[in-house]
Amino acid sequence: MGIYSRDYIRDQRPSGGFGVPGGQWAIKYLLIANITVFFLQNMFAGGPPGQGVVAEWLALSRQDLFPSFQIWRLVTYGFCHGSLDHVAFNLFVLWMFGRGVEPILGSNEFLAFYLTGVVISGLCYVTVQVVLGIPAGVIGASGGVMAVVFLTAMYFPRMKVLVMFIIPAELWLLAVLYAVIDVWGMTNPGSGVAHAAHLGGAAFGVVYRYYNWRLMPWWNRLRSGSSPGIGARKRPKVRLYRPTKESLDNRVDDILEKIHREGEASLTDEEREVLKEAGQRYKNR
Repeated sequence: MGIYSRDYIRDQRPSGGFGVPGGQWAIKYLLIANITVFFLQNMFAGGPPGQGVVAEWLALSRQDLFPSFQIWRLVTYGFCHGSLDHVAFNLFVLWMFGRGVEPILGSNEFLAFYLTGVVISGLCYVTVQVVLGIPAGVIGASGGVMAVVFLTAMYFPRMKVLVMFIIPAELWLLAVLYAVIDVWGMTNPGSGVAHAAHLGGAAFGVVYRYYNWRLMPWWNRLRSGSSPGIGARKRPKVRLYRPTKESLDNRVDDILEKIHREGEASLTDEEREVLKEAGQRYKNR
């Protein structure tokens, strides 16, 4: 039984039903944080939530970065929303798709991925505003949410979803549709929708998965003051016994069942090396 014949690894709907898998906390805290900020926006609004004092403190625009250099807004804008529909849709999509990839990445890595997606989306939006000379600001989690949607589409391209809650489609097709709508929307910068932020988040989700990035090791090195490049001590590579074809297949079966039960983040270094060895062998057949 070859490694590529196991369809449940990438193509089935993630397990866990409609709830967040046990032990996963990042999505729960992101939902709570967004709801709390929206509640504060309404409490101190004096008008629409997107125009109150909270939004003024947390929203993002090019003037806030240049020359004010209020860089925290690259994160905080992603927790503000302009209406109940806005926050409800973003949080529903985050919950729906994020619960499929958080068990794979682990909660710490998922949170780092999401917040980085928010930052990159904000930078893309500000860049377009600088080019077009438009001073409008932006609020909303849409850029980070789009990063999650496209990352999920990279992991589970054949997951079935309901477009407009009616039309069944595979997730890769929905992601392409989102991208086309946002590219088209870029031709109408006065629409009031941050299409550049959406596209920035989508691109980050695709690149993150394509290059198999991990952000937490980089962050841990940064906090410890060490560099992943010059001056970093390399750990010795693990040398594995090269098993026979039959024993390797059995070992791969056990590891893939573990991924199915517990997620990719549960694998040890040795198990990852076994999968790498198996992939090379199957490729050379």
